[in-house]
Amino acid sequence: MDRGDGEQESVWGAEDVVEDVSVGDWVSAALPRFDGTVGSLVPPIYPVYTRVLHPATRTVSVSGRQVPVRWAEVAAATGAVIHPTVEWFSLRYAGISRGTGDGEGTVWDEESVVGDMPEEHLAAAAAVLAEHTATEGDCWFGFWPGRGVAQSMGLPRFGPRLTIPHREDFLLVHGAVRDAVRTLDSWGPNLWWPRDRAWFVASDIDLMSTYIGSSVECARALHTCPELEAIGTTATTSVTWDSGQVNPLPPDPYTHCSGPRS
Repeated sequence: MDRGDGEQESVWGAEDVVEDVSVGDWVSAALPRFDGTVGSLVPPIYPVYTRVLHPATRTVSVSGRQVPVRWAEVAAATGAVIHPTVEWFSLRYAGISRGTGDGEGTVWDEESVVGDMPEEHLAAAAAVLAEHTATEGDCWFGFWPGRGVAQSMGLPRFGPRLTIPHREDFLLVHGAVRDAVRTLDSWGPNLWWPRDRAWFVASDIDLMSTYIGSSVECARALHTCPELEAIGTTATTSVTWDSGQVNPLPPDPYTHCSGPRS
């Protein structure tokens, strides 16, 4: 999530990265071996799970301003169906297979962002989540350093990391829930949770969706938030590119399709 040159308070510095990552030991213990399900991204301990779809964008021709485009809008153009395991490539391929096109250049211009929720959607999610924790001022954020964060910020290559078995390592910073919009070397958080563990957010580096485990009340609030396109999911639901079996399955996007991963 490259936001360009922001104000100092909108970014984390190298001095904010904590050395004691033991606060995340429960996450490492709770996440099983990665098996391509929601429950291997978000600890499978929550009553309900919500999937927030990262919007595509369309450029307004007159002003040049970019506006978010919901997946539902793309689905309406391609004849696809929005469902719990809908995937971006299947959403597009529904129109391609019908010979009507995937909506690029008309409905949308830029695909959904992989591994990062747009800033305005992060802010909206944080506003909802802040109302559903007793420790709003005590939140932890994990950043994947594989994008070059550690090197560009002068952090030790092998410094303290929150390790997720069989998955990734993360740099940790501490702040309030509202700090979800702050970036580390221009990137947003991949993991975040409050001290009381009332909910947990995961924006996996390879996916175009963010997954949240929470209470039923919190999930309802996320679903009714007008800025977010949220659908229900479960801890056992697949998150892989070929999980969207309702819509026509495209060729393997890793070898046949250009663009970011789904």
